[in-house]
Amino acid sequence: MGFVERSRELDILRDLYAVCATGRGRVALISGPGATGKTELLRAVADHVDTAGGLVLSAACSRAERMLPAAAMGQLFNSVPLPTEVMRRIGAFIDLGAATTEGDADIRAVHVMCVELLDIARERPLVLLVDDVEFADETTLRTLLYLQRRLTAAQILVVLAESPQPQPFNPEFRAELTRQACFCNIQLSPLSEAGVAEVLRGWTDDETALVLAPAYHRISGGNPLLLHALGEDRRAAGPTDATEAIVGDQFRQAVLACLRRWDPAILETAHGLALLDDFATPTLLARLLDSRPARVQWVLNALTMSGLLDSGRFRHPAARAAVLHDLDPDALSKMHARAAELLHSEGAPAPAIGGHLLAAGGLAEPWAIALLQDAATHALAEDRVDDAVESLKLAHEMCHDAPRRAALTAMLADCQWRVSPAAVSQHLQSQRNALRAGHLSERHAAGLLRYQLWHGHLEDAQETLRHLREARHQLDATTAAEVDGCADWLRLYFPVAFAGRGAAPGATPALTLARTDGSFGWVTPSLTAVLTEGVTDEVIARAEQALGSHMLVDVGPESALCALQTLVYAGRTDQAVHWCDVLGAEAGSRGANTWHAILSDVRSHIALRQGDLPLGERFAHEALDAMSPHNWGVAIGSPLSNMLLAKIGMDKLDEAKALLRYVIPDAMRDTWFWPLYLRARGHLHLAGGRVHAALADFETCGQLATEWGMDLPTLLPWRGDLAQVYLRSGRPDMARKIVTEQLSRPDAQNARTRGISLRLLGSALDVKQRVNTLRQAANLLQESGDRFQLALALTALSRAHYGRGEFNTSRVVARSATQLAKDIQAQALCRRLLPSGEAAGDDEADAPPEHEEMSRLSDAEQRVATLAALGHTNREIGKKLYITVSTVEQHLTRVYRKLNVRRRTELSLGLPMDSAGAGLLAVAPSSAERPWPQWDSAAIQAS
Repeated sequence: MGFVERSRELDILRDLYAVCATGRGRVALISGPGATGKTELLRAVADHVDTAGGLVLSAACSRAERMLPAAAMGQLFNSVPLPTEVMRRIGAFIDLGAATTEGDADIRAVHVMCVELLDIARERPLVLLVDDVEFADETTLRTLLYLQRRLTAAQILVVLAESPQPQPFNPEFRAELTRQACFCNIQLSPLSEAGVAEVLRGWTDDETALVLAPAYHRISGGNPLLLHALGEDRRAAGPTDATEAIVGDQFRQAVLACLRRWDPAILETAHGLALLDDFATPTLLARLLDSRPARVQWVLNALTMSGLLDSGRFRHPAARAAVLHDLDPDALSKMHARAAELLHSEGAPAPAIGGHLLAAGGLAEPWAIALLQDAATHALAEDRVDDAVESLKLAHEMCHDAPRRAALTAMLADCQWRVSPAAVSQHLQSQRNALRAGHLSERHAAGLLRYQLWHGHLEDAQETLRHLREARHQLDATTAAEVDGCADWLRLYFPVAFAGRGAAPGATPALTLARTDGSFGWVTPSLTAVLTEGVTDEVIARAEQALGSHMLVDVGPESALCALQTLVYAGRTDQAVHWCDVLGAEAGSRGANTWHAILSDVRSHIALRQGDLPLGERFAHEALDAMSPHNWGVAIGSPLSNMLLAKIGMDKLDEAKALLRYVIPDAMRDTWFWPLYLRARGHLHLAGGRVHAALADFETCGQLATEWGMDLPTLLPWRGDLAQVYLRSGRPDMARKIVTEQLSRPDAQNARTRGISLRLLGSALDVKQRVNTLRQAANLLQESGDRFQLALALTALSRAHYGRGEFNTSRVVARSATQLAKDIQAQALCRRLLPSGEAAGDDEADAPPEHEEMSRLSDAEQRVATLAALGHTNREIGKKLYITVSTVEQHLTRVYRKLNVRRRTELSLGLPMDSAGAGLLAVAPSSAERPWPQWDSAAIQAS
């Protein structure tokens, strides 16, 4: 680094040297905070004097040598080779034995050394440079004053450098020095921003230096030592285009070096300042350090002048961290304890005091436990979960009151649940004991129920459930709302734990939530209503209202999950995706890892219901990556099931088999996650040709769904799964029978469930009867938005046309199915299911050509042509499009002419298909169109 912003000071010293060379001696004192360039200025003076032919004697004083007699004078005389006679004469006086042990000056030594210096100056100008003169020994100070009084006709320039001290060692010396006429004082200050930019030009180009200067000046305060260190950090980082300062280890070391140059009191004050940080005031620092406020204020001013502080605070966090790290751990702990007491006495906020209590390892004070609890509450509000956990752990260790310990443990479990559900398992037994002893509040009991169910402690969960039922009248409004909001979800996924809760015989006990006996009363049966009674605007509005007012982690996740699944099973997947994204963004911003994993799992399930296999796989991966298997507890079955189904659909069977290596908790067998997992595993068996294994898994699903009172195809279409086994085994009659049963179930009338059922039923019918049923299935699946099931329906429809000898239509349908399958990466599966021959072609060469004639059709003509190609009569087309039969005929006449076809059956060859198969399917029904009629099972049996 070059000599920057010291030209004026150097010019003053050069002028003083020029004056002294004429025989008029001078004394200059350079003052300034530590590390502001005083030593560099002394070196520049030495270089100038050497060039000018003068003689330079230099010394650097030290606190460690302050009690050594003539220590600095010895450095001066030994700094350059002097005549042997001179060294002999003064040798006795700079020996350690020449002064008393108190370092008092010997007047004879002072006289002899001054005489020798004056003699040396007769031959050529002499310059004495003494750095850090505030630490000079008594003999040296007396010698300098003695010499100053004899400079009137001497060629001597004395240049001294000092840093301010809170308690000057030699106030008399400074007073005597400054009152002489030959004295000159030079005050140094840190570099300006322009000076910093000039320094930076030595590291980089001019443009970059100007860009970086503000940041480097802000961090270093213009302190040359700190600026040097920042330069070293930048060089250590290697080539970089960073426009911000690089702060590393060299900077931290320079901060400590700067502080250690001064009085120990300054470093001690810096320690206290770093500890108290934003709460540091001169008064509080003085109490912490057992000092006086005025002395502390002086130190703060000095540190500010040196560039280390700005407005009484460290300029950069790295500087504060370095100062704190400099403290011995035991001393630091004691300072934190003292700081906690002081801040508590001053009424400081709980989070500030809590941090000191944590660092101190606690205090044996009555107020400490309550304060740590408050600090944890504040930390949770700011989503600093780790800080909250540490505060509660320490409070728990310090607490010996059983009820309060139980409450602290419950709070700790709530915090840990957000990031690591597995960590909560260690508290289950103590919380169960607290519940039995009457030390656990109802709100915390509701949380305990969640944890017990999640970790598979079903018997303990039933005990907790009985407690909540008996204490129903004692629940506060918030707890009651939380319990009611999560009722559907808990009873759905943990039917064994909720068995025998008073459900009517023959009903669906896990889903009949409305109670009349007041036992654990449920008031939000939205999900139940959707599954058993169908979709209504009121139910959807209630679910969205719940999601809109839901604040993550303030209450349990189950109520939001219940509302989300209400939308999913109601077929409102787009709305469910929106709310998943909203809640997911909140989970990410609040660091709620558990929530993030659960929402990713829900998002994966939604993607699969939309037929988006890659997205379903991605979110399932995200769910499993966000939380390890042991954190998922019994719920691991959900993301595993989603992952299996996605990989099976994309024909990644080897990867799907690898997922079966996951260890499944035994307790999962008593939850709804078990049949979900069995169903996915059954489809893997079926895809691998293990028909009997698939049959066993699907039959077990049916048994559990029936036993638990949740035999609803929307939740678990196990009959459709069995139908696929029967079709694979060559038993279409059994497939028709069981699909007909599925269609008769209460919730089988939504578009997706009915579309899947009709697809399976169509595949089980005689080849001549399949087309109409499969066409209905395709229409319904397009309406539902499930692209995977739509691809399967189109594949089956292609096979049906092929079996009837309608090869052209079969080929067009097959191409549409293949194009759709490509979008969701299910082309391998679709290829295997398509009929052989030209219809199965999915190479680029087989792709349907672009039809320029289509651009000639109006939107209305395209809709009419599409419906006509699907075999709809003119009357049916008119009814669907709300136009007259005459208008249909007019549109068709123009379509025939523009496409150059002669009859209806040729339309399918003239219509290209889009990625969703829309070119083949009927126009999606409008909201005003009549819903699909109830399936007539008797008519099917008769056929």
